[in-house]
Amino acid sequence: MKKLFYILTLAVALSSCKKENNAMEFKGKYVGTFKSMMNGGELLVIPAELNLAKPNFELTKGPKPGNGTFKVEDKMNITFNDINVWTADFNWNLILSGTYTYKAQGDSLILTKKFTDQNPSADSYYYQYRLKRVRQ
Repeated sequence: MKKLFYILTLAVALSSCKKENNAMEFKGKYVGTFKSMMNGGELLVIPAELNLAKPNFELTKGPKPGNGTFKVEDKMNITFNDINVWTADFNWNLILSGTYTYKAQGDSLILTKKFTDQNPSADSYYYQYRLKRVRQ
């Protein structure tokens, strides 16, 4: 009877444990690459370096270095709000701003913003940061 009690207690304790990504996990210095695939198949690859310290971020290397705040929206989405003033003469999607889907596993962090044109025959394009945490 005691064994059954201990087994049930252990089962309840383990089932109540739930691993969840949250903003506290997104901190530290991350390095890697920024990749962008544009319509027509043009691939852009640039070294990237991102510092996260809740609620702030700083992109020191990348397509358009900048800084601002970030918020983990849910288990799939993270929103960046860049606070810099930018000119209108370039692709603003190169700025780390807006909502990205994320995948976090161990020390890896992948941020992706994907667009699909309204035209079903058109190519989709994406902006992606593939990063590894190097320091917390």
